[in-house]
Amino acid sequence: MNVILLSTYIEKVKNNGIITLGRITRKGTGIKSTTDCCTIIQRTRRQAMYLTVGEISKALGISTETIRYYVKEGIITPKRNEENNYWVYSSEDLMKLTDIMFYRSMGLTMKDIKDIMSGLALQEIAGVIETRKNELIGEIKERVDALHSLTNWEDEYRSELLLLGKFQIGSMPAEFRRPGCFEEASHMVWYLQECFDFDKEDWGSVSMSFYYDLNEEAPKLKRYLSVAGIQKLSPSNLSESAILEQEDYCLITEVHYSSQPLEMIQPMLDYAADQGIKLTGIFYGREDTNYYVGGARRGLYKIYAPIHRQRKGKK
Repeated sequence: MNVILLSTYIEKVKNNGIITLGRITRKGTGIKSTTDCCTIIQRTRRQAMYLTVGEISKALGISTETIRYYVKEGIITPKRNEENNYWVYSSEDLMKLTDIMFYRSMGLTMKDIKDIMSGLALQEIAGVIETRKNELIGEIKERVDALHSLTNWEDEYRSELLLLGKFQIGSMPAEFRRPGCFEEASHMVWYLQECFDFDKEDWGSVSMSFYYDLNEEAPKLKRYLSVAGIQKLSPSNLSESAILEQEDYCLITEVHYSSQPLEMIQPMLDYAADQGIKLTGIFYGREDTNYYVGGARRGLYKIYAPIHRQRKGKK
């Protein structure tokens, strides 16, 4: 019996889940009997049924932080090793983790996963799948819409840069605005409250516009919010007080905004005079791409100057 005891293999070596035992001697081990030896072997085998978070992480190819997150969410419940106070994970824990990875690959939310793993009836999983499909379809639509908007903005932005300092003749697209203007002495929020009832989706079509009439005795730059006529507005925005601004024959240029109107329109006046183009004296400005200099907001503006149409029969 002593020979058997001294030859007992009790050293645990873990290698891909396979347990082998290495030879040790009785001396210095504290082993006093065959019973002690069997106890050690049994304990070793029990310990071999649990792995550390690092070992699980390496086996599954996910981070230890991710595993601990699922523990925090209560989806998996490791036990504490009494000898070293470490958390260790069973085969059942590992299988639950593989289920979580599957559900994640299907795009399920953490709530969906917790519902299923908390005992959701088999027949009710179909509802989880259908709901998540509809959510994903909505998210995809939002992404496609965002991509479409970005593409349009990119095209418009490039056109704005090409038009800087140049002139062309064309139409001014329709935009809606409310009566009244933004006064610098007032806070913008009070003006907004009296303006359109915008949803978050509308802001991509909203611009800070201006109107300037050289025919007035004391011309003043009038600034206001306007929204593109192609934008689908809520019924509350389409009351009789909404003003449609649109011109079909204008001299057009792109400028950097200035609080001094003549700095923006004088190049147009000079060009029109040189080309023999008779302007009405009215100027519309539509905000384009914004940029910042030293923390201060700046912006490009497209200026539209309506042109007098020559009446038939007159030269």
